[in-house]
Amino acid sequence: MEVLPKKGKKACTMCRQQKARCDVWRDESVPCTRCRKRNLECTIDDSFTREHKRRRFIALEHENEQWRQQLQTSQRLSSDSVPLALSTAATELGLPAILKSDAPLDSQDLSLAYPQYHLAPAGSTPGAMMGRNDPTKPRSLKSVTVTGGEIDDLYQLFFRHYTSFLPILDVQTKPNVYYTQSPFLFWAVIGVASRSYSRNPTLQSALAQEVTEMAFLSVLSTCAPWHIIQGLLLLLTWPFPKENRPDVTFPLSGMLLHVAMQNGFHIPMSSHEFSRVKIPASSDLDMVRRSELWAHCVLAYQRSCVIKGQSPRNLVGLAQDAIQRQVLFDKIAPQLVQKLRCQEIVGKCSDAVLENGVRAISLDQELALDILLRKYEGEVDDIASRAVVDDERYHLLLCRMSIQSFHFYKTQTLVSSGCLPHLIVTACNLIDYVQALADRIGSLFMAPVQISFGLLLASMSLLRILKSDFASSGLDTSRAQASFFATINLAKQMSTDRSDTAAKMVTVLNQLWNSNKAFRKADGSEYTALRIRSRLILSQILDAVWWWRDEYDPNARAKMRGAEPVDGPSRTSMPLGIEAGRAIMGTDPARESAGGILQNAGPLQGEFQTEDYFTNFEWLSDEIFSFPPDSSLANNLP
Repeated sequence: MEVLPKKGKKACTMCRQQKARCDVWRDESVPCTRCRKRNLECTIDDSFTREHKRRRFIALEHENEQWRQQLQTSQRLSSDSVPLALSTAATELGLPAILKSDAPLDSQDLSLAYPQYHLAPAGSTPGAMMGRNDPTKPRSLKSVTVTGGEIDDLYQLFFRHYTSFLPILDVQTKPNVYYTQSPFLFWAVIGVASRSYSRNPTLQSALAQEVTEMAFLSVLSTCAPWHIIQGLLLLLTWPFPKENRPDVTFPLSGMLLHVAMQNGFHIPMSSHEFSRVKIPASSDLDMVRRSELWAHCVLAYQRSCVIKGQSPRNLVGLAQDAIQRQVLFDKIAPQLVQKLRCQEIVGKCSDAVLENGVRAISLDQELALDILLRKYEGEVDDIASRAVVDDERYHLLLCRMSIQSFHFYKTQTLVSSGCLPHLIVTACNLIDYVQALADRIGSLFMAPVQISFGLLLASMSLLRILKSDFASSGLDTSRAQASFFATINLAKQMSTDRSDTAAKMVTVLNQLWNSNKAFRKADGSEYTALRIRSRLILSQILDAVWWWRDEYDPNARAKMRGAEPVDGPSRTSMPLGIEAGRAIMGTDPARESAGGILQNAGPLQGEFQTEDYFTNFEWLSDEIFSFPPDSSLANNLP
């Protein structure tokens, strides 16, 4: 006899899904007790298969994310564009170039609009999206008001002339949206573009103090750290002229680095671990954008250290493990990789020079210095052999110029080591590159700080060589002199304010060139040693400025000390610590009959050569170069 399988009692689909007891079998025409209590639809389906609830939830979440990405793609396909460096990196990764704008979408789309959720503004409102098409609103910053038309002009000026040097902002994002994202970033763009805004030449000086204060207060802002970092990068790349204010670029660069690290930009593959809320790991596009912004942060910080005469922290020291550096290089555009490698070489060379010694260098130390500099120049040669983009040439030239400038620390082997001809070639090549850049773009008012610093470093190197006794010993002085004069003309093109670095560079270079006392002792013999020896690459620049001040501003240090003006500076008129430092180095001009440099100095020449004008020279910001404010410059303004 055949045994039939036991037939179980029927259950509705809702009870079967929940594995609950069901009594629908009593009367299939009446909903079961459970469905009646919960007001559920009670159906019976013999083909029903119980579904794993958690797996279904994950699948729905994945499907939702796909729809979200497609929606963003369709919204941005016609309007947005990606900055140059980000586009290059995204293309190399095979990522869609349409996922690219910094403009907010809505609160659910911020993972793609920004590198991470926690970087986005707390409340991206529909008004921010509407601002993309609304007329630009006028804005006020304390006593400064800018109309909507002026804002449009300034933003067009910025994206036409400035953004190619620092491609971190989206050209398609409207000023209203930038203001909604971050008032600080909005005004930082205005402040940079105002450098060359001919319709209102007073705007730059009017905004300088207020925007700088906003920069320091930005760490207290509730805006996205992404926008704070962008704003700080702009102000460090195109700093305001200092006028009577202290130089703040160095502390701002440290703040920039720490804000970026606090938000995990230095570890793009683990940046989600720095979020206050639980978020998924970064996508490939997020990692590219975060990596490139971090690369710009490192470059700005290291550049600021070099310009202030400090040894910068290398990228290796800023990473937590050895893999991160390579991951960073794999993600970002090749141009950024080359710039990072150049800055890294400059940092390592600076550390090696400090370790070798910079004060009273013996003959053995000078020979060791030659070996060190040849080693790091060899590393520059390796990078140059792989460079394929013209933009990389300047950074390679500046890197080589920075390394070779350490030769001026030598006294005994400066000529015998054969470094002077190489210095001339490198300096002339750097100046030629800037000249070609000026010819190509028509002007240099938008030149970032790294170009003005490189031009100053090269011109001071040529000046020191041309004013030396070695200039007539077979060196290519004709090319060096032509390049030096070209620097003065280029600096005139760079100047956007009579108190900026370029304007001061023109006056200092002019007067040092025509001086018969610069780099000379009282008896007319050459003074070869650097008197400033603790500021690394900056030392030779500061040393030249000290020679300028010795001749053209002899009473400045006496005024700083509160002493009465004297015919020539005495030992008591020198700042505290300078005399002792020179005695230790054995380079005190008075001890080596160089006091004539400080004697019989003529009066200041020129209408604008007030004490306040040149004591605020761009990089001379520590206590030995800072003097009480003087209103004489303000009185000379038209």
